[in-house]
Amino acid sequence: MSVNQLDLLREVKNRHPDGVIHGSGRNIIMLMELGGKHFRTPEMIGLLKEYWQPTQDDILYIINLEGIDVLTPSAAKILVESAPDLAAEYKIPVLFSHVREMARDSLESEARRFTPPKAIWTIDEKGEAHLIGQVPNKFQELLSFLEEKGPASASQIAAIQEGVTSKKAVGNLSVYLQKLFSSGLVGREKVTALEREDAERGWTYIYQTAPAITRKTPLETYKRKP
Repeated sequence: MSVNQLDLLREVKNRHPDGVIHGSGRNIIMLMELGGKHFRTPEMIGLLKEYWQPTQDDILYIINLEGIDVLTPSAAKILVESAPDLAAEYKIPVLFSHVREMARDSLESEARRFTPPKAIWTIDEKGEAHLIGQVPNKFQELLSFLEEKGPASASQIAAIQEGVTSKKAVGNLSVYLQKLFSSGLVGREKVTALEREDAERGWTYIYQTAPAITRKTPLETYKRKP
């Protein structure tokens, strides 16, 4: 299984040096337009596909914002829109790492401008996870549960949250988890009865948040191009 990341600042410097501005005195780096006035979400998705070359072994994609202090509104909009679209296409979560406060504020502002609002995971420079944007209350409950309790199946969540494992309860949770998965906020792994302690037969999905995947291995060790 593979976790791939893209160093956004380095890639933009290589492809479009004029897109990076160093602020005098404060050493602020501003990411602008991501390649000029014709660079939009489709181009960003194309860049990510070209860079990561997705395979069936991939379990997480990371857009590394290390060194970026400020994102212009247009750049933040492209990133916020691209990540969920790519996650939905490949069924693999996408998150942003090493996100500084001002950059996170830009992403948050743009995420809330969409209708309905977008939601993405970010990890700051201290390694703390933040969900930015908005999700329905039930989705937020499930994400908080998975962040606190760790990986779980729909039946395990139903047993703990609701005290029941009826087909209806598990079915409803499965629908919510599938939507979170399609949005790129959680990853999942298919496991059989032999790998589980709570079932006699069959298989199920075990879900975990995108930040939880990164906690298993330090971010710095994930694969990136030289």
